Amino acid sequence: MTAQISDIYRYQDKNYSMVSTSDDIPFKPQKYGLRPHSACTACWRGYWCEYEIVDDKLVLKALYINNNHDKYPPLNGVEVSPQEFEEAMCYLPGKDSYEIRSTPAHFGHRVYRDVDLPVPYTGDVLLGRGFLKEFYIHRGFQMSWAFKELIKLVFIDGELQECKDLSHLAEARRESIKKRKEACNISSNERLPPGNDEPEK
Repeated sequence: MTAQISDIYRYQDKNYSMVSTSDDIPFKPQKYGLRPHSACTACWRGYWCEYEIVDDKLVLKALYINNNHDKYPPLNGVEVSPQEFEEAMCYLPGKDSYEIRSTPAHFGHRVYRDVDLPVPYTGDVLLGRGFLKEFYIHRGFQMSWAFKELIKLVFIDGELQECKDLSHLAEARRESIKKRKEACNISSNERLPPGNDEPEK
C-alpha cells in the first residue's frame, strides 16, 4: 500500500505529522454531511486534517477532502475554497516523455480553511517532525522512530495537559535497529523481519 498522508498538528509555531493516537479523534467529516472517498492511493480515507493547539485547546484548522458527488456543504459555517491548481511534472505515456502541466493541488482534494472547530479529544497524540528519509516505508503510515523530533501531547476534553519529549527514545530505537541490521547482515535500506519497532510511550 502507498505511504499515506498523515494529519498535521501545529504546536508552538511548528508543524508535526500525526504518528498515532491512544483513542480515535472525535472529528469525523460524516457528522457534518460530508462523504469522503479516495481520490488517490496516498489517501485512502479521502481526507486529512490540520489541527492546531490554540491557547492549549485543540481545534480543527483545515480539512482537505475529496467529497462524494463533488458537493461541499459548509463546515462550521465555512465554505470550501475554490479548486486550487499547481504546476507539476507529468509523464506522457504516448510520447514517453515529461512536461510541466497545471494539475489539481493537494492531490485533487478541496480545502476548508480557518474552520476553527473545537475538538473535545481525550487521550494521547504522538507527533513527529523532521522525518528521516532513510527509514521511509512505502506502505501505510511511517514509524514513530523515523522522526528526529518526537513528542507526546496529552489532552482531556480537548485541553492540553502535558507535552513530553520522546525524541531520545526514537533515537535509541533507530540505533538499536541499525545494530540489529548489522548483526543480521541486512543492508540499511532493507527492513527487519516483522516485529514491534515502536518506541515505548
